[in-house]
Amino acid sequence: MFKALLKWTGSVVLIFGLAACGTHKTTDNGTYKTQNYKQDGMLGITSVNPNNPMNPTYHHYDDDALLMKAVLDQLPGVEKSKFAIHGPNVNVKVTPKAGLTPAQVEDLRSQAQMALDTNMPRYKINVTMVGR
Repeated sequence: MFKALLKWTGSVVLIFGLAACGTHKTTDNGTYKTQNYKQDGMLGITSVNPNNPMNPTYHHYDDDALLMKAVLDQLPGVEKSKFAIHGPNVNVKVTPKAGLTPAQVEDLRSQAQMALDTNMPRYKINVTMVGR
């Protein structure tokens, strides 16, 4: 009796399973609806998973801090810089070189602010100058 019940249950599961496999998406005129993957070499998964290292928007805070440091190192008058990244906010402390006048220090601060805002648009950056 148990074997007969098991065979009957198995055949019911098989029939429903095959019926489920037979469904497909069609358009209004009865033709198959095809879907295309993005041509990214990953069958479209790079836009699905933002933490995939192959995704062009994948970044680490260390990489971003190195890029910000490289941007500030190009400005004349910057002796040292420190970064504190807190989610979308970045606090930057810049130590100017000795001998700059207060007007030159303010000009350097505005140049640093503009350069970082241009190169790191995903962050809200606050640049402060640190005196000696």
